Amino acid sequence: MKRANLVLLVVLVATISLNLAWEHQVILTPMVKLTDYYDFAARAPLGYRILPALLCRLLSWGHSNFATGLNEPLDSYYSIFQLVIDTISLFVGFVFIAKIARQLNPRLSSTIILPFAGAAALMIVVFGYFMVPNKAFFYPYDFPDLCIATIIFYLCIRGGNAVEIALPAAVFVATLNKETAVFYSGLYLVFSIERHRDWKRVAFVLVASAAAFVLARATVLLLVRKLGPGVATSGPQFEIQFGYTMQQFRNPLFVFALLNICSYLYLPVWAIRKRLDRTDMFILAMVLAWVIIMSMVGIFRQLRLFVPASVMLFLIIARHLSEVMGAVVPRIARSFDELPAGGKPLDGQSS
Repeated sequence: MKRANLVLLVVLVATISLNLAWEHQVILTPMVKLTDYYDFAARAPLGYRILPALLCRLLSWGHSNFATGLNEPLDSYYSIFQLVIDTISLFVGFVFIAKIARQLNPRLSSTIILPFAGAAALMIVVFGYFMVPNKAFFYPYDFPDLCIATIIFYLCIRGGNAVEIALPAAVFVATLNKETAVFYSGLYLVFSIERHRDWKRVAFVLVASAAAFVLARATVLLLVRKLGPGVATSGPQFEIQFGYTMQQFRNPLFVFALLNICSYLYLPVWAIRKRLDRTDMFILAMVLAWVIIMSMVGIFRQLRLFVPASVMLFLIIARHLSEVMGAVVPRIARSFDELPAGGKPLDGQSS
């Protein structure tokens, strides 16, 4: 890719990321006040997902929030920091979605990879966080979670000795942001089966990832106790949420909202179902497990919970992109070849 085109692409992706991060704060309904979250005073479990708050505390040298007098999302230091971290998270997430598509389709041209990855990334973000039929909610750690998920998935796909060192470190950082992130490392096992990796090495990496998860959770509990006034334990627990989810199935709008689950990416997966192999089935099993777990422990109507599952479905589609393009492009070319050379105008009249 030429340098001018690369610069233009970077500016475009950065602008889109900034726009989405801006609207993330302005349009969506906040489930936690930014002042409570960044002061480590949010209720559980939100108060234990501390990565953005921890970064803010480190970069501001412990200084407190202040008002700017501007409109949202520039009205306070915390809002501006949230805008910056969301923009960076989306930008990096988009980059790694493109890298995943490139890793799985090394022979395809960038003119195919980039539009494909861009369209999929926008579908995941827009339908996962914004276009929710019942109601869309804002959480400060959502976009960082998407970013970290794409990085971990890329590491699992790429493989190699460096990845086996980086994966536990990535799980540690991801767990500071959300306790369910350790689930993402399961993809390493899936692709290790495909590559026939040495089982001792695979077991070592998975045990190291589990240890990183435990260490990160202990770090979270220690930091929350030290940096904040204490996380309130009040609020809906998963037993209440599960019962409420069962009641919601009586609501037609809720059933309609379920069509949006996984950003509609289940439709192209269904379209290529005859091409799916054993690795795809393992990934689908992870998707199903994620949906079941989130349905039981999360607020099911918040379809943002299923964004990681959307990225996993994207992996399945990307694995077969070259194969699909190889089958479709010749058909399109033949259709153009079959057009008459001097065809009549559509209205049947000569010009």
